[in-house]
Amino acid sequence: MKKKRMADGLLKSLQEAGQMETGQIKGRETLRRLSKPAPKWTKTGIKKLREEIFHMSQPVFASLLNVKTTTVRAWEQGQRSPDGAASRLLQILSKDVDIAEELAS
Repeated sequence: MKKKRMADGLLKSLQEAGQMETGQIKGRETLRRLSKPAPKWTKTGIKKLREEIFHMSQPVFASLLNVKTTTVRAWEQGQRSPDGAASRLLQILSKDVDIAEELAS
């Protein structure tokens, strides 16, 4: 019985798709724009953000970002670069320094 209901639903959807294609019924459309990629962070940019904007040590900054201290150190030494999510978080923090207070509490 469950299989029949699923098949009925699939057939109904297929019929509706055909009706939309021929203009008999109108479907919903939603247009979403994709976000621009997060900026690339340089080792000096990360260090400046940490020291001059947030006045934090590497361990405290790492804790804020939920990464290891060795990760922040590697970023600042140019051995690694922040990945997509970390780059986006750094971007957000650089635009709204007050959010760090909220995240820390």
